[in-house]
Amino acid sequence: MNSAHNSPVTTVKRTVILVANSKGGCGKTTIATNLVSYYEALGRPVTLLDLDPQQSATQWLKLRKSAHIHGLSWPVSEPLSLGRLQQKLDQAGELVVIDSPAGLDPHELDHLLRLSQIVLVPVLPSPIDIRATTRFLQTVMLTPTYRRRPRRLAVVANRARTRTKMYAALRQFLTSLKIPYLVTLRDTQLYVQAMSHGEGVMDAAVSRNLDDRQHWRLIGEWLEVQRHLIQAMPGFR
Repeated sequence: MNSAHNSPVTTVKRTVILVANSKGGCGKTTIATNLVSYYEALGRPVTLLDLDPQQSATQWLKLRKSAHIHGLSWPVSEPLSLGRLQQKLDQAGELVVIDSPAGLDPHELDHLLRLSQIVLVPVLPSPIDIRATTRFLQTVMLTPTYRRRPRRLAVVANRARTRTKMYAALRQFLTSLKIPYLVTLRDTQLYVQAMSHGEGVMDAAVSRNLDDRQHWRLIGEWLEVQRHLIQAMPGFR
């Protein structure tokens, strides 16, 4: 049956990675900007779609002045409609990273899931953040789009100190989710400093810490596996 009359959706050829969590301050922009700088280091053209009203990712990209990262921003006062989001993606290349705003309502989240194949969820090691992330993941799984066809979903722990009781509670929480838990990013000012200079951790001048670089390689390798799996599934939406 021809479904061309249905609401627009992204093509399988385009890989769209949504960085999302309902909680503000959990590191969505940090993940998004470092991810596109990771792809840039590999020599892969990538589009960064900044939906956050604060436009921090857009400011970061202006400082970076990269020829390999194509930036797209969203008017602050404009609602996130499916049609307009698709129009934005039509301006993007084959690899897209979306920095989403906090406080997405279920309809906006469903629109973004319609246009994405992979979702990365950053979480901080605090009781408030763990509870907020639990609710967010439940909301994701209850959206019509996810229930129709689950997206590839993974969690990234952010600004965590691994020898604390709170980190142990976070690990227990992540294990209970039965959702891939990719890495724990260090609690370091390095990410804040890099952000303020238009840099990413994979930039040679930013970090000589092998753990930092390995974290992003692990995230990138997981994403690449998901991309190949998605492309092997005809009709994936």
